[in-house]
Amino acid sequence: MDIDFDALLDDDEVAPINPREIFQTLDKHKDFDFLRDVQRDVLDGWFSRRTSKDTVIKLNVGSGKTTVGLLALQSSINEGIYPAVFVCADNLLVDQVVWEADRLGIAVSTATRDPDVKAGSKILVTSIYHVFNGMSVFGVAKEGEKIPIGAIVVDDAHACLRTLERQFRLTIPSSHPVYEWALNRFEEAINQQSPRSLKRIKANDHSDYVEVPYWALKDAADELLTELVNAESEKPFKYVVPFLGEGLALCRVIIGGQEMEISAVYPWADLVNPFRRAKRRIYMTATLSDDTILATHFGADPDVLEVAVTTPSATMGERMILMPQQLNKDITFNDVSGMLKELSKEHNVVVIVPSKAASEEWANHADQILMGDDVADGVAKLRQSHVGMTVLVNRYDGIDLPDDACRVLAIVGLPEAASLVERADMTVLSASGVTLHRQVQRIEQGMGRGVRSIDDFCAVILFGSKLTERLLSADGKAMLTAATSAQLDLSLKLAKQVEKAAGGTIDIGKVAQVVDHCLSRHDGWRKSARSALLKAEGSNELRFDRTQVTLRSAIDLARDGDTRGAVATLQPVVTSATDDDNKAWLMSRLAQLTHFHDRAEAQKITKAAYALNRSVTRPLEALSYERLSTVNEAQAVSAIRYLRTRRLEHQDRIFFATDVKEDLAFKRVPYKRFEEAVRQLGLAIGMLSQRPEEDYQEGPDNLWRLPGREFLVIECKNEAGSEEGIKKRDLGQLGQSIEWFKDRYGDTEPFIPIIIHPLSYVGPQATAIPDCRVIDGHRLRLLRDSFLDFVKAANEEVLGDPAAVHQQLATHNLTADRFIDAFTVPLA
Repeated sequence: MDIDFDALLDDDEVAPINPREIFQTLDKHKDFDFLRDVQRDVLDGWFSRRTSKDTVIKLNVGSGKTTVGLLALQSSINEGIYPAVFVCADNLLVDQVVWEADRLGIAVSTATRDPDVKAGSKILVTSIYHVFNGMSVFGVAKEGEKIPIGAIVVDDAHACLRTLERQFRLTIPSSHPVYEWALNRFEEAINQQSPRSLKRIKANDHSDYVEVPYWALKDAADELLTELVNAESEKPFKYVVPFLGEGLALCRVIIGGQEMEISAVYPWADLVNPFRRAKRRIYMTATLSDDTILATHFGADPDVLEVAVTTPSATMGERMILMPQQLNKDITFNDVSGMLKELSKEHNVVVIVPSKAASEEWANHADQILMGDDVADGVAKLRQSHVGMTVLVNRYDGIDLPDDACRVLAIVGLPEAASLVERADMTVLSASGVTLHRQVQRIEQGMGRGVRSIDDFCAVILFGSKLTERLLSADGKAMLTAATSAQLDLSLKLAKQVEKAAGGTIDIGKVAQVVDHCLSRHDGWRKSARSALLKAEGSNELRFDRTQVTLRSAIDLARDGDTRGAVATLQPVVTSATDDDNKAWLMSRLAQLTHFHDRAEAQKITKAAYALNRSVTRPLEALSYERLSTVNEAQAVSAIRYLRTRRLEHQDRIFFATDVKEDLAFKRVPYKRFEEAVRQLGLAIGMLSQRPEEDYQEGPDNLWRLPGREFLVIECKNEAGSEEGIKKRDLGQLGQSIEWFKDRYGDTEPFIPIIIHPLSYVGPQATAIPDCRVIDGHRLRLLRDSFLDFVKAANEEVLGDPAAVHQQLATHNLTADRFIDAFTVPLA
C-alpha cells in the first residue's frame, strides 16, 4: 500500500532552517541522540551570522566539527541556498564524512554531477583537490560557472592549505623538455645571480637552486607560457597551467638541480568561479592562533571576518607537553630515541620528522616509516592495533590518531621547507618572525594529531635544539594558543617537582617518569591538566597578518592590470617594516610589481633589498665588495658583543651554539647552511667573518680576519664524497680564492689558505697549495665540541668580564693564536 506521508503535513509547513531543529528531525544513529553543549553553542553562533558571505567556525579537535558543518549546510539547503558542498583535506577524510553523515541521517553524495546535489536533496562531499584544480568540473576562469555552489564548507582550512598551494605550483623534473628549455632560456640570468649555482644546477645538484630574476621572467613570460601550453595535455601541467597562465609574469620561477618550480605568490582561489560566487562560505578551522590564510589563500575579507565562532579551551583533550632540552640541555638524540623506543613496547608512539633524510636516523627504531601514499594504510594499522613506533615524514596535519592509535607523539626537529619556493623564502626569512610563525603553526598542527576528543589523552615530546629555542623564545611563546601554553607550563611545573623530589638534574629517566604520570592516568595529573585548560582563556578575535593581506591585495590589483595601484598599496607596508629580512623580502615583491611600469625604479628597490639581505634577488648592478676592516678591539670583547646582541639569555646562547654545531657536519647538511655556520662561529668567537661567494658572487666561501693576525681564506667542501683525497677541482677553487684575496687585499696582507674537507691529503692529479691547512673530519668534530663547550661556559657572570671570556676562549683553543694549531693540519 502506497501512502503519501507528505499529504499529512500542513500545507504551510516548511523544512526547519535552525540547525538545532534540523538535528531533532533527523533519522539518526543512537550515537547521535543529542548535540553536545559546544556544538549547540557553535551552531547558534553561526546561525546568527549565516547571512554573511564568509564565516569562520573554530573548533578544538574532537568537538564534533563534522556534524556542525553538515548541519550548517543542511540549514542552508532548507533556506534555499544550494548546491551545498562539504570540502575535505583528502579522500580519506571524505570517507569519514560520508560515514558520519550516514549515521547522522543527512543525505550526501560524492558524485559531483549527482542531480540530487543540484536539486538540494543531497550534500556533495569532496576533496579540496577536486574543487581547486585547473581542470575543475566547477569551472575555471573564462569557462564560467559549470556547476554552481550555493553554500560551501571548507573543513580544516589549515589542513587544506598545502593542497591548495600545490594546485598553484607547477613542479617540472629536470628530465622534462620544458625544464631544459627554461634552463637554456634563463641561463644568462641565473649566471648573473650566481655562477657557482649555475654550475651546480647543470650538474644536477639537488641542493642548489636559483630564483629567476623578475625582469628575466617578465621578458620571457609569453615564451614560457607557450612552452607550458604545449605540454598542457600532460600531468601535472593540465591541472596547474590554467591557473598560472592567468598571471605568469607575477609568479615566481625557481630552477634547481633536479627540478624547477613555477608558483603563484598566493593561490588565486577566485579563479574557480562557483567558489567566488558562493553565497555562503564557511571555514572550519582548528583553534590555531593565525587566520591569515583565510584572506590570502581563500580570498575572504578580513574586515568582515571580525568575530569567530569559537569553542573554549576546556573542550580540548589532555596533552602533557615536554621539551627535554628545556629540562636539561645535555639530553641527546640517543636519549630521547631510546626512551621513545622503550615506550613503544606498550604504547603506539608516533614520531613526526621534517624530511626523508631525517627519517633515516630512526630506521633502527621504527616499526614503520610513512610518507606519501603509505600514510593512509599505516594510519589504519595504528587505529586498529598496537604497532609500536611509527615515523611520519613531514606530515603535520590531515591525520587523526585518536585514543590508543597514539599515546605518545614526538615532534623532532623544526618543520622544513617542502618546495623550492619555501626553501628560497626560508633562506631569506630564517631569522624573521614570518618563518617563526609558520614553524610554530606547523608544530601546533602536529601536536593536535594525537588528541582527537575531550576524553582523549597523549604525551607530546618536542625535541631538537632549533625547535626548543624557537618555541622558548619570547616571540615563539606569544604565537602559541592559550591551551598549548597552559599545557606546556603545567608539564614544566610537574617536571620541576620531579627534579626537586629526585634532588638533582633531570635526566632522560626522570623525563620518562614524568611521561608515566600521563600514561598511567595519575589522578593528580588528570585533575591538574583539566584545571589548566579551564583557566586557559583563548581570544574570540581572528588574527591576521596585515602585511600578508596587503601583499595579496596588491598582487590582485596587478593581476587586474593596475600595477601602479599595486605599488601604492604595498609601499606603506614596506616602508613600515622594521625587520630587515622581512623588509628585504617585501621589497623584492615590490620591485617585481614596479618593474611593469618603471624598470629603473625596480632596480633601485632591488639594490636596496640586496643591501639588507644578500639572499634576495641580486640587482643587475651588483654591490661593490666591502673589505673586512681592521680589528680595533680585543677578540673577547667582539665575542661578548656578538653573543649578547644575538641571544639575551644564556640558555638561548647554548641553543644557538648547538644549532651551529649541528650544521657543521659533513655530507648531511646542505653546503649553504654549512657555510653560514662557519660564518656564525667566527663571529661568535670574536673574529671578523663574511661569505664573499654568497654575498658578492666572488671570492672564497668564507673569509675570517683574526684579531691582530692573519686572514683565513676558507673553502668549504662538506659535501665531498671522495675517498681518494681532495680533488684537483676543489684545490683549484681554493687557488682561485687565493688570487681573489691578493687582488682585493694586496700582496702584503698575511693569510692562511684553509680547506674544510673530510680528508686531509691530496688526491690523484691534484697539486698541493703551499702553506694550505685542512680542517678534516677529526678536527671539525673537535672544533664543534670546543665551540659548544665555550658557549656553555660563557654564562652571564663570565660575559660580564672580558678577561674571563678570553680565558674561556684560550681554554677551548679558540683564541687567534691557538686556533690554527688546534683545529687544522697541514695538507698532506
